[in-house]
Amino acid sequence: MAKRDYEMTTVYKYVELLENDLKPEEKKIRNAAENYLSKMRRADKNAQILELLLN
Repeated sequence: MAKRDYEMTTVYKYVELLENDLKPEEKKIRNAAENYLSKMRRADKNAQILELLLN
């Protein structure tokens, strides 16, 4: 049976490794997508609060 050397890592470290391989253009796109999603969640939460206040 062949010996296999596996490196154990955490998900966090794996994501860090993936992020380090991103090109600057890809990082800009990722950051823009994260900002968009954050603003969408904030807008949704504000809409929910407004509905509660108006009822």
